[in-house]
Amino acid sequence: MNGTRKFHKATGPAFLAGEKWYGISGKFAVTIVSVRKYPGATSDHTSDYGVVYEWMENGVVVQHEKDAWNFQVRYEHQADLDL
Repeated sequence: MNGTRKFHKATGPAFLAGEKWYGISGKFAVTIVSVRKYPGATSDHTSDYGVVYEWMENGVVVQHEKDAWNFQVRYEHQADLDL
């Protein structure tokens, strides 16, 4: 990284299964489960990929999916928090 926060490519290492991302407050953590290109997507835009992620809520694992662009609006990768 060059000292500035950026949007990560959905196909990059920040989106590998098991990677931790944190809510904008830095307190709430989620874990990447998988990333998939949406059926019919013909470009390589960040919003062409769905990110499945999970977190623990009251002792229960909860999974959700967002497109990679909207996911990054809400969550930050550890590399960005270390800047």
